[in-house]
Amino acid sequence: MEGLTRDSSPSLELVKTALDKIRDEAVLRIARTGKATADNPVVFTQETASNAAVISTVQGGGGYFIKTVDDLAPQKGIAIKAASPKTTIIAEFKKDLDISRTFMADQQHSSVAKAIRGNVASWLTSRDRNAFLVYALGFTTQNTIDGVNVFSDSHKNENGDTVDNLESGALVDSTLNTSVVSLRNQINQTGVKVGYEPDFLLVANQAHKNAMAVTKSVLRSGTGNNDQNYFSELWPGMEVVYNQHLDETSTTAYFIGAQGHGIERFVREGLNTNLVDWKTQRNDAYIYKLRAREEVDSIEYSGVLGSTGV
Repeated sequence: MEGLTRDSSPSLELVKTALDKIRDEAVLRIARTGKATADNPVVFTQETASNAAVISTVQGGGGYFIKTVDDLAPQKGIAIKAASPKTTIIAEFKKDLDISRTFMADQQHSSVAKAIRGNVASWLTSRDRNAFLVYALGFTTQNTIDGVNVFSDSHKNENGDTVDNLESGALVDSTLNTSVVSLRNQINQTGVKVGYEPDFLLVANQAHKNAMAVTKSVLRSGTGNNDQNYFSELWPGMEVVYNQHLDETSTTAYFIGAQGHGIERFVREGLNTNLVDWKTQRNDAYIYKLRAREEVDSIEYSGVLGSTGV
């Protein structure tokens, strides 16, 4: 650009803009049909964070409305209770990419572009691994606000009821039906069966083919008859998705849930970048800084169910 040198500040901004364009293209290129990611609004309830920590609680109690035909019926007293707050600390994800001044000066953008695409892929998989571990560890170490595992037969809601959102058995037609029925019958924090419907089925990468056969085939899977498939007929909109990081913990576990459930992703800062000029570095390299701040946490059990798959 006439009147500007390579050392000028506007030129530096143009370089950053070019790098960010590569970054954005790399983000879009990662998307694949059937693959669940941390920004999926059905698999993770999406929230924003305004500080370094998010304090969450749940309220409930009171049960169903009373039914009466009296003109002056006595009012039903309702005691609303709230659980002790749960604090979610927002994590920072960070990486620095050194880019040689001579590469940039000589327009070696193919090398730089490859490096940026590789690091964007690394960021996306780091984000997703962190998110899906909440599901994967939900049978063992990941707890909800009531202090028990995300998927447990001993949840206590704020109405005082015991709630079971844990199932078992291999992913076949019959066990998936058992899980769906259990989700529909799940009692919320108020003590009411609100009738959750499965908006998603989440499985490990290795189980994705089987999950598609069970839920999306025209005929009932695993049988020699011509029965219509209950799931594909009634829930063609149920999202069947996978993520490869679930395989690290279990290749058999699966999860179903309704949109707006209690596993939440809190975003403080989306992926942002900054380009540090080479003139401030001893090795004459630009530093392309990539930063993001977010966390995923299991606030409550409502609207989600997990099966060990065994």
